[in-house]
This record gives sequence, C-alpha cells and structure tokens, in this order.
Amino acid sequence: MKSCIEKSSSGIQKVNILLVDDRPENLIALEALLDSPHYRLFSANSGEEALRHVLSENFAVILLDVQMPGLNGFQTASLIKSREKSKQIPIIFITAISQAVEHVKHGYTVGAIDYIFKPFHPETLKMKIEAFVKMHQYQEQIKLQNELLKAIGETSSDTIVTTDEEGAMLTVSPAVATMFGYLPEDLIGYHIDRLVPALFSCFSDGKEFMETTGLRKDEGRFPCDIQIGEASIDDRRIVVFSIRDVTERKLMEEERFRKIFDAMPSLIALRSLKDRRYINVNKSLLNAIGYRQDEVINQTADVLSYIFDSNEQGISEEMSELQKPSQNVRISYMTKSGDMREGLLSTEIMHIHGEPCLLSVITDITDQLLFEKEMVRLDRLNLTGEMAAGIVHEIRNPMTTVRGFLQLSKSRPSLEHTDIMIEELDRAHNIVTEFLAVANTNPTNRKVKQLNAVIEVLFPLIHSKALCANHDIRLELGQCPSLQLDEKEIRQLLLNLALNGLDAMPSGGTLTIRTYKEDNEVILEVQDQGCGIKEELIQKLGTPFFSTKANGTGLGLSVCYGVAERHDAVIKVKTSEQGTIFLVHFRLHPLMK
Repeated sequence: MKSCIEKSSSGIQKVNILLVDDRPENLIALEALLDSPHYRLFSANSGEEALRHVLSENFAVILLDVQMPGLNGFQTASLIKSREKSKQIPIIFITAISQAVEHVKHGYTVGAIDYIFKPFHPETLKMKIEAFVKMHQYQEQIKLQNELLKAIGETSSDTIVTTDEEGAMLTVSPAVATMFGYLPEDLIGYHIDRLVPALFSCFSDGKEFMETTGLRKDEGRFPCDIQIGEASIDDRRIVVFSIRDVTERKLMEEERFRKIFDAMPSLIALRSLKDRRYINVNKSLLNAIGYRQDEVINQTADVLSYIFDSNEQGISEEMSELQKPSQNVRISYMTKSGDMREGLLSTEIMHIHGEPCLLSVITDITDQLLFEKEMVRLDRLNLTGEMAAGIVHEIRNPMTTVRGFLQLSKSRPSLEHTDIMIEELDRAHNIVTEFLAVANTNPTNRKVKQLNAVIEVLFPLIHSKALCANHDIRLELGQCPSLQLDEKEIRQLLLNLALNGLDAMPSGGTLTIRTYKEDNEVILEVQDQGCGIKEELIQKLGTPFFSTKANGTGLGLSVCYGVAERHDAVIKVKTSEQGTIFLVHFRLHPLMK
C-alpha cells in the first residue's frame, strides 16, 4: 500500500484524504471545501469503491457517509478497521440521519473517531480535517523514526544500549549477541556495567567518549570505544551507549607500533610498573647492550645499569620507580660486556590493556660526544697553530729591526739607533705580556665594589687618551648595586674596550660609557661612533691575534673575554654602520661578607 504522504511535482508534500458519499453533489461540495495544494482528494460513491481505494492507497483521514445503498457507512468502517494496515486510519462519520445516542454510539463502536451531522459548519469541518492531518503526519514521522532506529539497531555492528538514569538496561540491540555472547532479552533490567565494568560511573563524570574494555559472557575481555549520549522522554532521563569492538583496529595499531618500535634507532624498552617486568624491547636496544630477546623479555631484574648525571635532581636510580615523565635526562649506561656508554633518557607513563607501564627511550650520544671532543681537540690545535704563527709574526718584526740596527751600529754607532732598538724590544715585551694575560688562569681577588666607582677612577686616563685623538667622552652612570669585582681586572677590561672604541672612530667622535641595572643584571656599555664591524667577523672577536685594526694583535679583546668569564659575566656585541656597542652583563649574586 502506498504512503498517504506524497510529493507533488512542485515539491509540496500532499496527504491523501478519502471522501465517501453516494450523492455526487455532496462529494462536489466536500471537494470544493477541502481543495488545497496540501491535500490529494479521492472520491468514492459507495462502500465497495471506498474499500478498493483503501486497498491501494493509504489515507490520513476518511470522511464517510453513514446512509448508503449496499454497504452502509458502519459496515464499510467495520471492514476498514478489521484490516491490519488500515485499522489506524481515523474515520469521521458525516450523516443526516438520526442523532439518537444509540445511533452515535454504534458509530464509535465500529471505529469512528468523530461524528458530524448535516448540515455542518464548513470552517469547523476544515479545522477538524487539518487537526487529523497534522496528527497523522506526526504519527508517520514517529513511525519512520522508529523504523530507522530499528533498522540501525538491527544492521549496525555496534551494540546500542539504552538505560535509565540508574544504569539499568532498557533496550539492547541484536549486535550484543555477537559482541558479548548474550541475547538482548537476557540483559533487560540488568546494570550496563555487566557489559562494560565501571562504564556508568564514567558517564556520571561527564565523559561523552571513552576507550575501555568490554566483558563478554565467557569472561573474555576486548578493547572497545564507547560513545555516550542522553535524551529525555516525558521528563524521563534516557542514556544511550554505543559500544564498538575495536579489537581489529588495536591489532593494526599494535602492528604499526611494532614496526616503528623496531625501526627506531633509539633504545626503547617497555616495562610494567607493577612487577618491573620487561614487556618489550626493540632491536636497537638488544644490539646496543649485547643481549638476546629471550634474555630480556619477562625479566624483572634491571638489564641496563644506569648512572644518572649528578647535576640532575629528583631522578631515581631505579627505572621502574620513575613515576613522573622525564625528557632528555643525561645518563651513562653499561652494556653486557661492561662498556660504559652515554645517552639521553626520556620516559613516559602509559597504560597497556589496563596495566600501568613505563616507556623509556634512550638516545645514544656516545659517538656524538667523542666526535665533539675530537672537534674541540682539533680546534685547540688549530688555535694553538694560529697563536704560534701570530706570536712568531709579531715578535719577528721587532727582532728583525733590532738585528738590523745592531749590524748597522758596528760601523756607525748612534744613540738614535739605540732608542729605536729599545722601542722595538719594549714592543716585543708588551706582546709577550699581553699573551700571558690572555692565558692567565689565576683565581681573581674579588671584593664588594661599586662598578661606577671603578669607572670614575679610570675616567681621567681614558679622557686624556680621547683628547689626544680629538675625541670626546660621555659618562652615563646609572644607579647600580654593588658587585664582587677584581678592581685591577675590571680596570683592564674597561681600558681595553675604551681604547678599542677610540681607535675605531674618526676624529671628532664621541665614546659613551654607560651603566644600568636590568632585571637581575648590572650592564656596562661602551659605545663608539665608528663604522661598525662586519657581521661575519663578530664570531671571531676575542680570538688571540685576530684584530680588525691594521696593527692590532687581538690580545686586548681576548683579555676582556677572559676577565668577563672569571667574573661570571657575558660580553655581547651590537654593531651597525653608526657604531658598535660592547655590553658586559654582570649577574647579581648574594654578596659574600
């Protein structure tokens, strides 16, 4: 039988209405009254014809005349109601015969839901028809929704369970038989925790999705995903659980994890936090420590002996006691053969099938450290070679000059020659003195001093040097707390930076010496108005015998970096075409008394 609701070519949904009367004029009047784009009207002038329509169509409502030849209205209604597919169709009797109570009662007995007497009020009839049509549309929607829910429940591989607000199961979809081993009717009234332990308490905590473990009738467990929703029917709270078996997905994930696990170059181990048992280790770990897999898996003893960096705080020496995740903790570990290797350890707490486990990942840095040490050694050799070449070059020049004048003095002694030789010897002496200052490793003799006071004492000397070169000096000394300083070394640092700044400027430039406190540091700035330093040369500043000056040795700036390091300070450089600023950052520490 077709649906009583159909769409017209214009897209408007039409409902079927059956009009039954043996008088054509009455049918014409009803059709004119109910003419609407939302209605599809069928007419029948006898009970027999009405039954034929009912067999082929579904109707939202039937308007049925009582007094007809052949099958009268009561008999027609009785036959319509006796058929399963049409018994729910509402029937309205329209009659001009007796209005006696017995007559009306008989109409309701055979299935009528309303009784209208002729002559009737047209608008009243139209409103009644509209009400019955809406009611029928609602019923059709509910019927459709129920059919869809039934189809979803019967065809879905997920188990769909509805419960009351206490967790007692109200409905269970057929998929429960395959997934859990129960018949749906066997579970009605039982708590849903019978299928998924502790599930309802998780819902009470506000979770809408969770990954957990299902419990089959045979006590077997399997991983499952749960989606949770709720509805309200007549102020009754209904909870809906959709349970999906994800065993296959988990197996695929575990296989994918296994491939990644074994392919990782890092040393990876998975241990139980309950009994310290090794659950799994990858090939890289076995190759690194020299054990076979059967010597490690299910063992509770520590296969790797760890030595943690003494600078790390709060790190336990037992792997299984690490209860907080850690990242890149420096460790040493021992192999089966007794070799010590270096690594970075990261750990993470995770749950595997409900069991708390510790995942540890070690990045072996032994070869990297050896490479770095070799690079440092080669850098030192290279620096030593450069320094030696610089010393030879710088000392050879005055020695050559002295030798030449000594040869010349054999034939023509001259006081002028003697003065030049003394100057050249002094120059060689100064080079050696500066070189020794760079290599100075003696501890500093630091006392509580005001940096500004040291600058003010040295200022007249720097000012006189500036005046000789037609430069100006500006002091901008801010309020700074006292520091632990070796005054002699700080004077040397300041003088070297100031002289370098004066040498870098053309005539008429201004050198600015500035101090101030910023955060937890006292900062000394020496700013010149020179042409700046090329970016690629900044990294080389402080290297002995590297200098941007034509006759410089680079030892003065090397001394500055050494002084800063012994004072736990850092030298930074800012440069541009307008000049260069050397900034010395002194950290503030509690002063020793």
